[in-house]
Amino acid sequence: MTSPAAFYSIIDYTALSAQSQQDIAEAFAQIQRDWVAPYSGFVSARFLASTDGKVVRAIVEWETEEAFHAFEKESDGEGRIAALEAVFQKLSTQGSRQTFRSVCAVLPAEPQL
Repeated sequence: MTSPAAFYSIIDYTALSAQSQQDIAEAFAQIQRDWVAPYSGFVSARFLASTDGKVVRAIVEWETEEAFHAFEKESDGEGRIAALEAVFQKLSTQGSRQTFRSVCAVLPAEPQL
């Protein structure tokens, strides 16, 4: 179950084609492994490919908003940005990030006896 304090960074990457989506997901997943996952409060990064072949969406979950902001403050921002820029250029993609707070969740219903 998602904690009510969960915080999300959602990043949309443009894709030139459905074939390029896998390359984009793998490259940015590696950046998550190398530059983000080691930080306290990181929960997961999931990558979704749109069915029209035009977008890869990364959903990065943090335990709390404070953990996300601590990561942004403490991490090697210059190194991470350089790694991102290299992938943007290599794969001819762009990224756009927004952040979200969890406000509610709907879970599977309990079976009624």
